[in-house]
Amino acid sequence: MFGKSIISFILRKNKKMEDNENKDNRNKNNIDQNIRSLIESTNKQLQIVSSTIDASTFAHRLHEGNYNRNKNKKQFKKGNNNRYNYYNNNNHSQHNPSLQKQEEYHQNNKKRLLYQDSLQQEVEFTFRPDVPCNLIDFVGGVDYTPSSDNGVIFNRVVKFFRDLTANIEQEKKILDFKFYLQEDQDQRFYVTIIQSDPTRHSPHKTLNCLSCDSESETNRISRLPYPTTTREEVSVHHNLWIDAKARPMFIITPKRHIERLSECNDQEIFSMFLLAVQTIEQETRLSNAKWKNVRFLRMILNHGNARNIEHLHLKIRVSHKDLKHFRNYWDEEKKRNFKILESGLYKRDERLSKIS
Repeated sequence: MFGKSIISFILRKNKKMEDNENKDNRNKNNIDQNIRSLIESTNKQLQIVSSTIDASTFAHRLHEGNYNRNKNKKQFKKGNNNRYNYYNNNNHSQHNPSLQKQEEYHQNNKKRLLYQDSLQQEVEFTFRPDVPCNLIDFVGGVDYTPSSDNGVIFNRVVKFFRDLTANIEQEKKILDFKFYLQEDQDQRFYVTIIQSDPTRHSPHKTLNCLSCDSESETNRISRLPYPTTTREEVSVHHNLWIDAKARPMFIITPKRHIERLSECNDQEIFSMFLLAVQTIEQETRLSNAKWKNVRFLRMILNHGNARNIEHLHLKIRVSHKDLKHFRNYWDEEKKRNFKILESGLYKRDERLSKIS
């Protein structure tokens, strides 16, 4: 009996010890959990503070960057203004003493600086017909006459170039410009207008106009006969030339002394471009060229100070290779005249001396 009591006592003692141990473990776990929660909470607060500091620092640096950029822009703008106004605020001993000429000099230099700075945004416009086509089809072919279709093609051509010049000269107020007529890789023609340097010198006046002076030797040597497809209603308005400086181009000029395409009448506008394609078509056909299309590099019809001579002239530029091919089939007189032009007749002709 006594032995059972001892055993029972020992069992109760062990159970009590186990209960105490479990209680200690639970308390320890609670303490560890509290400590971990406290640490995590502290870390989150530190992260928030750190983020706030970083954001504040970033905002401060961003503000400083914007301030510096704005400051630099103001300084750059001020510098440019000073650059443009430099010629207005400084007198130079080498300038003409005349106040009017001096002011003109300042204004021209200011324009030049502004123009040079705007070259990256060059003033350029492109015009295309409503229905894409090559130039020879646009003018109706080399045998076209207005009577064949009641003037439909004639009016289409005139309207296209009238609208172009009105847009540039009247709406955009551009009087000095380069005029380039070209065909793309699909032989669809288009016209590009590029404003020229406003301070460029206007064409020098000559003693006699090359296109009008029938007594000039250069005029006589460079004149060409009309193509066989050219009718009188075309030839009555224009003259046809090989370039007086023997460059690879043909020249068409109105018989009237005209300086702008907008000054031409309807017949002069249409016949100018018809004669252009007739000229290249005949050169291609008579020389048995392997290419059958009417090809050219570009046609140039510059205006205002973009010209080198006063008289309006359409330059039909071809490649050196094509001109060399054409020359092989020229008659002896035409070859001889071209040799004379190559020798520099244009520079020796006293009737074409510049007077201003």
